[in-house]
Amino acid sequence: MMDFFIAKNHNTPEDPIKVELLTLHTKKECSNGFDSMADLSLAEPTPAAPSPEPVFSGFNYLPMELLLKIMKQISVDDRLACGQTCHRWMEAAHYYLPFNQRIVYKFTNVNFTDYEPPIKNFLDAFRIFPRIAIKSCTFYGNSQFWSLFGEYVIELSLKNCLIKDTELLYILENVPNLRQLKIEQCDDLFRSWYFEKRMSCCQSHFVLPCLVDVSLANNDFLDELHFNKLMTLAPNIAHLDISHCFKMIASHRRVAMVEHIMRFINMHQFQLQTLKFSGTLAIDDICLSTLAMIDGLSLDTFSMTFCDKIPAAIIDLLRRQPDLNITQDLEWKVGRHPIKAPGFISFLVRQTNLVHLDLTSSLGVTDEVMELITTCLPRLKTLKLRRCILITDEGIMNIVNLQHLEVLDLSNCYRISDHAMYRGVIGRKMKNFTELYLCELPTLSDYSLIQVTLNFEMIQILDLSNSPNAATDATMQYINYYLVSLKQLLLYCCTKLTDSGLTGIDLPVKPMITWDQEETFPLDRLFKLRVLNLTGCYRISDLSLQNAFKLAELKELHLARCYQISEEGIRVLSESAKALEFIDISECPNINDSCIEMLTSNLKRLRTLKVNKCPKLTNACLEIIGRNCSYLKFLHVSACPRLKKPKERLAHLTSLKAVYVEW
Repeated sequence: MMDFFIAKNHNTPEDPIKVELLTLHTKKECSNGFDSMADLSLAEPTPAAPSPEPVFSGFNYLPMELLLKIMKQISVDDRLACGQTCHRWMEAAHYYLPFNQRIVYKFTNVNFTDYEPPIKNFLDAFRIFPRIAIKSCTFYGNSQFWSLFGEYVIELSLKNCLIKDTELLYILENVPNLRQLKIEQCDDLFRSWYFEKRMSCCQSHFVLPCLVDVSLANNDFLDELHFNKLMTLAPNIAHLDISHCFKMIASHRRVAMVEHIMRFINMHQFQLQTLKFSGTLAIDDICLSTLAMIDGLSLDTFSMTFCDKIPAAIIDLLRRQPDLNITQDLEWKVGRHPIKAPGFISFLVRQTNLVHLDLTSSLGVTDEVMELITTCLPRLKTLKLRRCILITDEGIMNIVNLQHLEVLDLSNCYRISDHAMYRGVIGRKMKNFTELYLCELPTLSDYSLIQVTLNFEMIQILDLSNSPNAATDATMQYINYYLVSLKQLLLYCCTKLTDSGLTGIDLPVKPMITWDQEETFPLDRLFKLRVLNLTGCYRISDLSLQNAFKLAELKELHLARCYQISEEGIRVLSESAKALEFIDISECPNINDSCIEMLTSNLKRLRTLKVNKCPKLTNACLEIIGRNCSYLKFLHVSACPRLKKPKERLAHLTSLKAVYVEW
């Protein structure tokens, strides 16, 4: 049975009309044993033959079950576009509960008040809003929006908003079924939130029993009272994020706050599953020693930035005896002085159930630590080691032992070579491997990437940004042939890539030979591609746009600093990739008003257009944008010398949220 919702404030009659079903008895059900149809024919004259019912044909008369089956196979944007066809398609696209619950309603740079649009218009809505993201908004008093729709809100995000403590607590009091709460970059809230006033709102005693995920990331002025108040509202918390906090306060206050959080973790040790401390200062080896001593703490996800130095004696001992059974009370005698196991090592050894581990920018992660990770954490699915610059080839040799690994990030680990990649990462096929990030690895050659394509055929995200020796025309051909499941391909500043790699035309050496027949493969073989970043690939020209960009599902395209692109390539691109919503053609000197005309007239879903530093653009392109772009939200026209007053000229465009005129 299909699930459709009826909002609480929907205009339905209070007393629904009861409908009785009339059941006609069949021949076997007649009590007298005679043919019921025959009896009826004798009693009454034969009625005239009814006129045939009209046959309705067309897509708008498809059964609802078939419509939903079709819409489950397409993306969210395509489904919302289908909803504009007719009322029946709109019902399938918007009111089907599994679809509606995945939609996030975003409010950006607006005044959150009942007396101004868009909130004024939302008060009369009859649908529900399960997921709401509010960014850079100013709150004016307690809005009726929350009393009307708060019952259905399960996820709420507040980022960089001007909101008072009274307004925040009013919102939270009206969202009893909230499951996820994010209060990020809201330092103004915590600066002005004083508990000495003893306001009545601060003495409220309501709780949110369903709230299990709380994020307080990027808040510097969060203190113990604020933290206690918010945590009191979430007695069943399981996921806590305090990443990038406490940077602008004094060191003693930072240490006191971290100690307070450690005591909270100790009190909720049996229910916490996620801890995120990335970029938060004062999370050092002492804190990790405290976490290691909490017996009931069994985490699923953990992230931090570990920069402490592990003693050389400990590293030497780990190198000589890697199978030691490390405990918190274990002491190693090195010389005359006993040394306890570092907190970081003790913590990793105890958290054997970790599934997601993020150690981005951790300068304390060495090859010996990597050996512990690959040995003691066999359930890992996500391992992020971006900018862990002390890791060498020896450190990643055993990554192949992580049989359940799905996401691997080795970006900026510039000491890694092809030999380690082949033995440690590509040495075994992992069926579930979906994401691989190999940014800024100049020592990596195309040999490693070819092996990646041969072993990880189901990969969906591949990032080779700033790795010019790995992304070449040869590797691009292998990517086009094998990685047909790719959804995101990031090749930022891969300067060795040319038209031959994207199109297969004029390749000096053909990568595939079948029965003495040389074959090449264009980029549009990757039919599932959604995001493509070719920024800085200056050797790409119109030839690629004309022969390799028939990508029906491409949503986001970056072509900044592709200097050879001109009007001919833009004409074919605008006709072949009509699903584009984001396009960046900044710093392309040949882009002119005709290019803007073709893009805006053909790309009906265009929402973000970046044309920074395009000297040929004139005021005529602003008139074209105002005439053709009915859905454009963000326009970047920085450093375009011939454009005068773009904000004033596009003021009539109601969909436009921001025009960026400064670099």
